[in-house]
Amino acid sequence: MSDIFQEVQEEYRRERMAKLWTKYRVPVVGAAAALIVAVAGYQGWVYWQNKVLDESSRQFEAALALMEKEHGQEKAAAAAFAKLAHDGAGGYAFAARLQEAAVRASAGDSKAAVALYDQISNEGGDVLFADYARVRAALLLVDAAPLSEIKKRLDSVAASQSSWRIEAEELLGYAHWRAGDKTEALRLLNLIKNNLEAPDGVKRRATELAALIAGGMTLADLKAAPTVSLTAPGDPLVPNLPTFDLPPASPTTPTNPTTPTNTPTP
Repeated sequence: MSDIFQEVQEEYRRERMAKLWTKYRVPVVGAAAALIVAVAGYQGWVYWQNKVLDESSRQFEAALALMEKEHGQEKAAAAAFAKLAHDGAGGYAFAARLQEAAVRASAGDSKAAVALYDQISNEGGDVLFADYARVRAALLLVDAAPLSEIKKRLDSVAASQSSWRIEAEELLGYAHWRAGDKTEALRLLNLIKNNLEAPDGVKRRATELAALIAGGMTLADLKAAPTVSLTAPGDPLVPNLPTFDLPPASPTTPTNPTTPTNTPTP
């Protein structure tokens, strides 16, 4: 008897499954097909994305190679980075913008470089890079622009806990001194001197410049305006320093501090 009941139950289940399949076979097949298409589409997108990233990497390396050649390739390198910044994938597009700004500045086109840095800083992206762009733009402008222009870019950086705060304070101190505001210049430089987190090089420059300013050095004492030395082409995130020459020691110039070899910069 148990075998008969079992056969009846199996037959009932088969009939029920057949009815369910007849009723739902279209959505089931459709869902399976959609799943297959989705997996295939994702795999295709991954392949395409990797291909685009690889192409962007090649373009970035080619632009860097232009910079390593003899002088005269700056415009070609800047154009290559500009194209990659527009068409590149992933982080290559952003890195290309930073490199383009550095190349244009090194080629003497400070106006275009400042415009690129301002664009980066105003986009509201990563705070680290936004503050870096503000500092770089201020560095290019500090010897020609009014103090208000420098403050517009650096006040918020110097007042925050930004990784570029100390560099911003140094540039602001230098800018205030150039504008004739000795008191504020010394205040900012003394902040750096007393900051345990300040890099040794920055602290040394702040100490030397503060001593010379306190001793009466003015902008008129400089033999020539500072000349900006930009970053190495392959390393856009490590600012180098502009330099200036000082005149021979005068009665108002302290004799103990050593003559600074650099103006304040990040």
